[in-house]
Amino acid sequence: MDQDDEDIFLMQQLAPSNIAGVHNYCDSWCERCGFANRCVVNMSRPRDAEAPGPDPLLDHLKERFDQVRTLVARRSTFSVEQLLNNLPEPDAKDEAELEKEEARREYRRRHDPILREAKWYSGLVQAWFEMEAGGMRAHADALVRRAETESVDDISLIELARVLDAIAIVRNDAFLIYVKLNRAIDGSEEDRHARWDDPIQNDYNGSAKLALTCIDRSEGAWRAIDQWYPSCRGARALADQLMELRTAVEERLPYARAFLRPGFDGLVTPD
Repeated sequence: MDQDDEDIFLMQQLAPSNIAGVHNYCDSWCERCGFANRCVVNMSRPRDAEAPGPDPLLDHLKERFDQVRTLVARRSTFSVEQLLNNLPEPDAKDEAELEKEEARREYRRRHDPILREAKWYSGLVQAWFEMEAGGMRAHADALVRRAETESVDDISLIELARVLDAIAIVRNDAFLIYVKLNRAIDGSEEDRHARWDDPIQNDYNGSAKLALTCIDRSEGAWRAIDQWYPSCRGARALADQLMELRTAVEERLPYARAFLRPGFDGLVTPD
């Protein structure tokens, strides 16, 4: 047991209401998690950690959307607030065998079709934002100008908030999907050594379950972005790519959906 494990064990003993293992299959998005105050990893983090840096695109869209909300609210009798209300190393007899096993695993990572697709998707997300950030800013600016001169009753203020959320989701999940699928496929390949007693409640299914959860919500997020910003078909294409990736993962790991993540899929509810 290393120092981190000892700290987690101690925190569990001091706060028995914590959910054991809830951090193992989460998306590390603590500020959005209803179980953050029952997670030993989150509670053991320094409270004076630096806040995330500014995001120019999100800041710009938020400013423009806030302007739209203000303009719409002036024409409405309703309040805007109401509307918005660890896979261990394989056993090896000697260093040569260990290096050989690692080489095999690296070959799988590079040539596995699911991992190739997931890594390719991660790169496409970054490239999409680099190409479309300017267009999205202009689209938001045009929306403000329209709201200044027209009675834009067809603008959904909830939808504007959804766009901001969608951007945050796809950015958060893009690389996480690849990381968790890497762990899932690596673990499922190693399962030939019978490391796991349960065919469903095991680490590789848990990792795949989290990856599928991120794929599901990222697909929905891309469709929300496409609906708001239809001039670029790239968002729809990325959503369709995630559909294909999901099908491939479900075929490879058919029990992943059945895995119960501590807290998230169990009967335990946040305080």
